[in-house]
Amino acid sequence: MMYLISQLWVWLLAAFIVGLVVGWLTCGAEDTRWWTGWVPWGTAAFLAGLVVAVMRLLPGRMGYLLDTALLMFGAYIIGCCIGCLVKQALGRSAAPVLAAATAGASAATPRLAPVAAPVKAAAPVQAASEQAAAPVAAAAPAAPAPVQAMPVAGVEEPQPEIVTPAGLTGRRPRGLMAPRGGKADDLKRIRGIGKQNEGRLHALGIWHFDQIAAWVREEIDWVGGYLAFPGRIDREEWVTQAGVLAKGGDTAFSQRVDRGEVATSKDSGDLGQGNVAALPVDGSRKPG
Repeated sequence: MMYLISQLWVWLLAAFIVGLVVGWLTCGAEDTRWWTGWVPWGTAAFLAGLVVAVMRLLPGRMGYLLDTALLMFGAYIIGCCIGCLVKQALGRSAAPVLAAATAGASAATPRLAPVAAPVKAAAPVQAASEQAAAPVAAAAPAAPAPVQAMPVAGVEEPQPEIVTPAGLTGRRPRGLMAPRGGKADDLKRIRGIGKQNEGRLHALGIWHFDQIAAWVREEIDWVGGYLAFPGRIDREEWVTQAGVLAKGGDTAFSQRVDRGEVATSKDSGDLGQGNVAALPVDGSRKPG
């Protein structure tokens, strides 16, 4: 085995680097169960091949090829694991900074108190014939005009009413009753959001990219549970994509959508403006 390593170290290094890149690209920035899926099956296959190699059940050239494949596969798997762990470690260190920045922006938003209209007192009224005989009596003040409260700046409209299923963890993100300016962003430009998921997000009051970009850990968990696919928001990096699109940028997926290459992101041309899901009244839900 050591002889093979000394002869194939260049190829083993290349397999390790490929594993690093694949682990980084396929692993979400947040903690996800990356050890599930194909990893157990790959590990089982590796162990089975290792048993065959140790017992030398394949003689000659076949045994040599098996030993080479095991070394290459082992280097690749180690690279995948390290790439995923590094990305998750960086994601955990960046999450508190993003949460603090979001909280600071919310606290800095000014809030104005309602302003009441001033009350005017009515002038005293007396008949001309009574003014000479009796002292002038002060007239009672007129009833104040109805006070109309001004809208409070920085406070969003009430959230849409929904039936929240039991057992959800986290916190529901703040929503809007209608899109700002009467025009919603095309949420289908985010990879992982099709027509059905866009409609469910609209029903929650989520109309714009900057709303998704501002989600924190608790809100991501709540939305993932409500849409019945926990962990998918992290794996498909909705928050990262929304942050790029909210600033006017493009992602590789949004460019494909703009070119009409994604069938699930096409609609009648209103870019999801009227795409609001008719959610069931009993709170049941299906994956989007």
